[in-house]
Amino acid sequence: MNTRSELFHITHIPNIAEATYQNGDLMTEAENILNAVAEPGSCSILQSISAIDKSDTGGTIYLIFTDSTATDLGTVGDAINASDAIADNSMAIVELSNWVDVGGAKVCTKGNIGLVLRAFETSKAVYYGVVNVSGGDIVIGSGEDIIFHFGFVRS
Repeated sequence: MNTRSELFHITHIPNIAEATYQNGDLMTEAENILNAVAEPGSCSILQSISAIDKSDTGGTIYLIFTDSTATDLGTVGDAINASDAIADNSMAIVELSNWVDVGGAKVCTKGNIGLVLRAFETSKAVYYGVVNVSGGDIVIGSGEDIIFHFGFVRS
């Protein structure tokens, strides 16, 4: 068993389709963060998330983390509608809301999260979906408009 912890940074660009997402809409699902844990089926601590919104919208979003690819949270572009079975795989929800305009983009950082995330028994990935909870519309002009930087502590 590895007793040494390491800090690990993973950049991930979710596949969010060009669209206008209304409040409560699912923006993407089944996004995977490869190597989020050190060994298949093990855990890591999600310590921080930084996000860059190149569409310059910056509305409040939820990231819903699950431990498997069974992440059917509903239909992308419609209100979130996860089944009970999917809710059983959900480990955490992290809200990103403190967006700062830096010119042509908005940036948001959430630190000291401290969430223990577990990968499925045969995987080293954790999965997430994104939901608009801004109270208004979020407009995505390109599938690469939002970039996430995840900070993990792995052991």
